[in-house]
Amino acid sequence: MAPTHRDVTIKDVAREAGVGLGTVSRVINNHRDVNEASREKVLAVIERLGYRPDLLARSMRAGMSHTLAFVVRDFTGATLSALADAVQNEVDSYGFSLFVASSYHDPTRELAMLQRFKARRVDGIIVATSSETDPELLAELIRPGPPIVLLDRAKPERLDKVQADHASGVGFAVTHLAALGHRRIALITGEPDLFPTRERIRGWREALEAAGLKADPALCQAGSFALSFAYEQARQLLSGASAKRPTAIIAGGTALLAGVMHAAQELGRRIPNDLSVVGGADSDLARFATPPISVLVWDHSSLARTAAQFIIGRLQNSALPPRRHIFPMKLITRSSCAPPLIRPQ
Repeated sequence: MAPTHRDVTIKDVAREAGVGLGTVSRVINNHRDVNEASREKVLAVIERLGYRPDLLARSMRAGMSHTLAFVVRDFTGATLSALADAVQNEVDSYGFSLFVASSYHDPTRELAMLQRFKARRVDGIIVATSSETDPELLAELIRPGPPIVLLDRAKPERLDKVQADHASGVGFAVTHLAALGHRRIALITGEPDLFPTRERIRGWREALEAAGLKADPALCQAGSFALSFAYEQARQLLSGASAKRPTAIIAGGTALLAGVMHAAQELGRRIPNDLSVVGGADSDLARFATPPISVLVWDHSSLARTAAQFIIGRLQNSALPPRRHIFPMKLITRSSCAPPLIRPQ
C-alpha cells in the first residue's frame, strides 16, 4: 500500500520510481546530471504521492538557507521591477527563495539591510548599491559572508559583477543625433560616483569628440536618478538663452525620461520639432508617448539571470576568480528625434 501524504519520505519516492536515492535528490535539487526519462518518472511519483521535501532540515544539514537577497535603490522604475522579476524566475529553478528590498537611495539604510540579510544567513546577495564611495558600505560588501554580486556597479573590484555597456549606448545616441544635425546635445544622468553615470559621461564625451563636437560641461548634468532632478535640470537647460539651449537631450537613467518630458511640455518645447529626446531605458511611457520616444535598451532578463547564475556558481565554487559580464546596448529609434530647426541668424 502506498504511504499517505503525511508520512511520505524520499525513500518512498525512490522505491515507487524504481531509482536510487541519489537520483531523487538530484531531481529535487534541480541538478542537470539526470536524464529526462528518470526526471519525469521521479516528478510524476512526487506529484502522485504528494511528497514535500523538508526544506528546513535539508538546509540545516547543508548549512544553507536556500534564500537569496536582491537589493536595489528603488522599485519606482519598471526596469528595476523587471530585473527583480527575472532574478526571481531564475533562482526559482534552483530551488531558492528570494528576499527583495529597496534602500531608497540611502547608503546607511543599505548598510543596515546588508547586515540584516547576513544575520538571516541568506546564501547570497545581488545588490545595486546606492554609492560606490561610501567607506562603510564598501567595507561591508567585502566582509566575510555570503557571496555578493554587483548589479551594474564596479566597486568593490574583487566582487562578481554584471553590467550594461552604458558608454556605448550613450555613444550610439550621440552619434545618431549628430548625424541628424544636432550640435548641442545634453546629457542628464545620475550620481557621478556610480558606474552607470561615469560610463554614460564617458560615452557622451567620446562620441561628441568623434563627431567633431565640443563637450560643453554645461550640457552634462549629473546628480541624481530621481525624476525631480531630471525635471529641474531639463527646465534650467531649456530656459536659457536661445543660443545656449540644447536641441537634444539624452535622459541617462531609467526614471529620468518623465522629468525631461514634463519640463519640455511646461515650456512649450515640442518633441521632436523643438527638442529631440532619447530615453535611457524602454518603458510604457516611451512606447506610448506622442510621439514615441527613442530609447537605449539592453537585455534586462539576461543580465538578471546572469547575476543569479554568478551567485549559484560562487556557492558551488568559492575559489573562482572575480567574474564580470557586460551586456551590449542598442538604440531603438522612434519619432522623438529629428533634425533641429534652423534658427534665425
